[in-house]
Amino acid sequence: MVRLMGAVLIAVGCAVLGFRAAAGLQAQVRAVGQMAGGLALLEGELELSAPPLSQLMARGAARSQGPARALFQDCARGLTRLDREDFPSLWRRLTAERTELGAEGQAVLLPLGETLGRCGADRQLEALSSARRRLEALSARLEADSRRQGRVYQALGLSGGAFLVILLL
Repeated sequence: MVRLMGAVLIAVGCAVLGFRAAAGLQAQVRAVGQMAGGLALLEGELELSAPPLSQLMARGAARSQGPARALFQDCARGLTRLDREDFPSLWRRLTAERTELGAEGQAVLLPLGETLGRCGADRQLEALSSARRRLEALSARLEADSRRQGRVYQALGLSGGAFLVILLL
């Protein structure tokens, strides 16, 4: 009886690992999509009123979700301490903290630190638009990968669990 319960627990554990790996892929797709949406909000704000960088970040944080909200809130807070850290350094540090975007998503965002608040509104809009389009393309690619690899992870979890049950019994 104990062996059977142990085998069932191992099978369930393997299945859960597979389903969690698939959920992790979907979470990254969601995070990249939310960041693209946040950049679109910044674009709109910049087009309409071209506010100072601190106001732009505060408005973006108020209207965005997920990692975009967190990044913009942290930037708005960090802009009050520019005497200790300049904006490009602040942006690089805060972007690196957004691990849910993955390395590719972070790489897309990094150049914005050199442009936002330092160039004219047209150049900032161009940079935001370019980064948003690249994030949208990345999100679409990650979505396709997530569908394909998610099923593989789920199948591996289930079959690995079944294999271990057979091996133990």
